[in-house]
Amino acid sequence: MLTLVSWNIQYGKGVDGQIDLSRISQTVHKDGLPDILCLQEVSRNYPSTDDGADQVQQLQKLFPDYESYYGAVHDRSVGKGKGRKQFGNLILTRISPAQVLHHLLPSPADSKVKCMARQVTEMVITTSSGNFRVMNTHLEYFSEKQQLAQVRRIREIHEEASAQYRNPGIDLPSTPFEIVTRPESMIICGDFNFTPNSNAYQKMTAKFEDENLDLVNAWTALYPDKLHPTTCGVFDHNQWKKGPHCRDYFFISQNMTQQIHLLSVNAESNASDHQPIRLVLNV
Repeated sequence: MLTLVSWNIQYGKGVDGQIDLSRISQTVHKDGLPDILCLQEVSRNYPSTDDGADQVQQLQKLFPDYESYYGAVHDRSVGKGKGRKQFGNLILTRISPAQVLHHLLPSPADSKVKCMARQVTEMVITTSSGNFRVMNTHLEYFSEKQQLAQVRRIREIHEEASAQYRNPGIDLPSTPFEIVTRPESMIICGDFNFTPNSNAYQKMTAKFEDENLDLVNAWTALYPDKLHPTTCGVFDHNQWKKGPHCRDYFFISQNMTQQIHLLSVNAESNASDHQPIRLVLNV
């Protein structure tokens, strides 16, 4: 079995307005430590987030047995010797990845809204029963135009990896040109900032020419007759005035759906405005 957890931790800000990464750690430990932990909204050196703390460093200390891979959506200098301001997504893993790639997602101009850059981190995981890619992301909330463009790019990245897998280039081992295979099997998780009835959700799950590449909501694959559980706004009714709803998912390539063993949502934690979601695979 292999367990993945995805959680938008809102830089550790709980429903009480307090920023406390130890509550994030306690929740994850209580639920059972996963093999791979994918976090969104992790901050470094922003005064508005815990007086400018380096949350990547803090989380590494809270999960000492994990390797950390941070995907910053931007990298901003505050002056020589004063560090840099970064914001993004973090993967903590107990399985050493064969390769990690960071993809900047598109942000087409949209002058009517506030927005920030977005990215997706891709990690190649090797197991005894096969290899697959894990991707961790957080899509745009305020601009549907940008969100749809980001969904298109994620699908392009998936197709690109498949094409490289089927038609590899010239391999030069022990050099930067060494080929690390990007498997067709893929899981992408995170805060997608769209609901199951949205245009972006429909685009995300639309058919590919090759049905093996199709991205399936792991929840609907495992529980086709059950409504999707809420993952956001369960406790925080100030930010989410429309109440509880779903915007956090595991999407999994069609060729991996038979490996889904369990998918659950922790509906009790108020350590963030989102709930942690857990996927267990038979691998």
